[in-house]
Formats: sequence, C-alpha cells, structure tokens
Amino acid sequence: MKAEGKRLKIIWVFLFALIGVITVSLVVLYAPIFNISVIKVKGNTKYSEEEIIQASGLSVGENGYKKLRLNAESILELRLTDSEKNIETLPYIKSSRVSLVFPDGIMIEVQEREPAAYIKYLDNFLIVDREAYVLEVRDTRPDADLKEIRGIEFLKYSVGSRLDAADADLVGLAVEILEAVNESDRNSQLKLSEVLDWVDMVDKNNALLSLDNRIIVRFNPMDKLQYTIDFTKEIFFKKLNSKETGRIVFTEGQNPSFIPE
Repeated sequence: MKAEGKRLKIIWVFLFALIGVITVSLVVLYAPIFNISVIKVKGNTKYSEEEIIQASGLSVGENGYKKLRLNAESILELRLTDSEKNIETLPYIKSSRVSLVFPDGIMIEVQEREPAAYIKYLDNFLIVDREAYVLEVRDTRPDADLKEIRGIEFLKYSVGSRLDAADADLVGLAVEILEAVNESDRNSQLKLSEVLDWVDMVDKNNALLSLDNRIIVRFNPMDKLQYTIDFTKEIFFKKLNSKETGRIVFTEGQNPSFIPE
C-alpha cells in the first residue's frame, strides 16, 4: 500500500507541474504584455533597419514567443531561428541572430558580407566577397575600388549564393593577393593598386597581375606573397620606364626577371 501511495503522489506532483507549465505557457503566449513593442537592429550598414525587419517576418504587436521553435537552440537561447533564416536570404547578410528580449523586445544582430572584387560574366559584373558569394550583379563596371578577378570557371550563378565553380576557393586566394597589394600601399606614396588592372588565377600556384595594361606579372601566390608584391612594386615604379611593356616573372629560388616585348 505504501508503494502504491508513493506512486500516486508522484503522479499528482507530475500532473500539477504539467498544469503549471501549461498555464505559464498560455500566459506567455496570449498575455498582451508579451506582444512585441520594439525591434532593434545592430550591425547593419548595407540594409536599413526597415529592410531587415521586413525580411525577418516580424512586426510590432505580435507575440514573438509564439515563433519559438521546439528545439533546444531556440527555446534555451530564446532565438527566433526562422527569422534568422529569412534575414540570411538577403545577399549581403552573412549571419544573423534574432533574440527575444524579455518581456516585449526583439534584438536583431547581423554580420554583413564585404564586397572584395568583381568577376565579369558575359555583359554583367558579379560583385563577390572573399568566400565567392555573389552579392549583386551590375550591368556597368564597378568603380576602381573593386578589382577584377579572372580565371574562375563557372556555368551559372545565383545572387546570395556561392559561385557554382569547382575552383571557387581561388577567389579567396585572389583576395589575399589584393590585400597584399593594399598592405604594400599602406605606408607608401607609390600605389600599386592604382595601376592594377586585374588578377588572373591560373591555379593555386600560378597567378597573373596586369599593371597599367602593359606589364604582366607571373608568380606563385603560395610562395612569399607579400615579398613578391613589394618586389613587384619596386621593379615597376623604379626599374621600368612608363613606356616599357613585357613580363615580370618570379621563379622559385631565383630573382625575378623582366622579359621585354
């Protein structure tokens, strides 16, 4: 009898606890005090707050707690993961975090992708980031701040998605080359970036730079990249005159050579 009474007591405790949880849940889900009154956005520069809020699918006046998914990530961290996925469909958004702020607030935090270069495709210009995600497509050439990357082979693309290319990783390597150029220019009056026309990624061990549409530089981007760029600047600005055309070739273990045309 004692064992049976103990089991009944446990059952009743469980039922009362369950009823309590259900009651609290109903209060949270339907009490007006939990309706969204403010939505804040942080980290956005490319999109306005209104654009990000619209993409999230959230609006003032609705109950944000009803949008929690039944998983640990959503419930324990009070995150609206469906809204996060909606926001991340915006091409320039790399990641987002949408959090409930007790009792009636929403905080949206976004990390944006940075345009790094462009790739010409037929008559269009694809703006890409260092991970080869297509951020936008233009029908006119971007300004001089963005440089052209060549040598990436692909048949199709989708704005907001990574390039459908077997060698898409070469985009990141090309961006490293561009960053090395910018680093070389940082504390110098001679600006290699101002005469840089394009970067052509032959493969991960072979790249070409075009300078002033008259000098082609061939080098291995995996071998002493910053040294190569700094040396290229020294040759271009101090060893060649403004009329010379030809190639600067870096060969492993040897000094670079200039081959005039």
